[in-house]
Amino acid sequence: MSEIPPHMQQAYKYGLLRHGWNIRDYVVYAALAKDGYEVIAVDGVQRSGKSNLSLQVSSWAKEATMIFQLNGSDYAGFLDAIEDITPSDYIDSLPNKPTERVIWEKVLADISFKAGEFVSTMKDVPDKKPKDSHVWDDIAGHYTNMSFRIDPESYAQVDSAFTVIGTKCKIIITNIPNITRLSRNVKDHTSIEIFVGRNKLRKMMRIFRLPGLKSMDMNLFKVDVEPPTKFDIYNIPSWAWEIYENRRIELAKEVFETLGETVGMDSAPDGYLSIPEAVIKAKEMGADWGVSTIQQNASRGLWKKIKVDGYMFIEDESFTKVLEAELYKKG
Repeated sequence: MSEIPPHMQQAYKYGLLRHGWNIRDYVVYAALAKDGYEVIAVDGVQRSGKSNLSLQVSSWAKEATMIFQLNGSDYAGFLDAIEDITPSDYIDSLPNKPTERVIWEKVLADISFKAGEFVSTMKDVPDKKPKDSHVWDDIAGHYTNMSFRIDPESYAQVDSAFTVIGTKCKIIITNIPNITRLSRNVKDHTSIEIFVGRNKLRKMMRIFRLPGLKSMDMNLFKVDVEPPTKFDIYNIPSWAWEIYENRRIELAKEVFETLGETVGMDSAPDGYLSIPEAVIKAKEMGADWGVSTIQQNASRGLWKKIKVDGYMFIEDESFTKVLEAELYKKG
């Protein structure tokens, strides 16, 4: 034990880490255990397969739950068994398995793309019957680390949901290109991070916190729990991926329709920016503000706006002042 770093010794002592377990073991355990709970963040550059991997992780939980039920497994027996073997080995040893179609139909049924959709889904989960897993796909698309300022109502709803999320769902899986953009009320609950490289190589990390030695605080640690491995994007059946892709395409259409509603004139009035121009200016100055953010904050009066022929324009001066103040706070 002397060669194991002190923080890892403490993690093993208090059950934050388990000897010999990989990420699938933590997922299977969380899906089956009465006290199971994990929030998993999958991050990596665009088109690296984050959504694909997120769905696969969800399938681990769905499959384990169904195998457990099909075999009439005893919970106490499960806890006894994993004293000697891993949760994944226990599940794999059981004879009765669900069909591939049944597994993936359940995975596809538990996906959200927007904050409101996620919150309403969790609210509808019956008491004492939590979901085994749920994917919040492309979380930064509609819910960023700036949500607590630019959309406080959604932030408060998600924050409240996460205070009791363990009673509604055992495993939440999110994905995002840059984990630093993950909203803090989600990041604070994250217990597993899976980084995906362009070559589909996965870095699998356990996140845990330990009490500070010199202050009333918690220290965060991340450790690799298994060697980096590649994942196969074709582990998802083609029919299931097509259903998922169609949902993503419809979402993309909504985004572009919203963008289209803001564009209608060749040039903005003097001293004003079109919404697309405001988005570009914000990004050039270092703020990741999208169309909906700028429109919502204009409606709240954070900066001046006018409408010409039904199209919204943002006053450059008031917009720039708020933007500079926001970036000053971050700096």
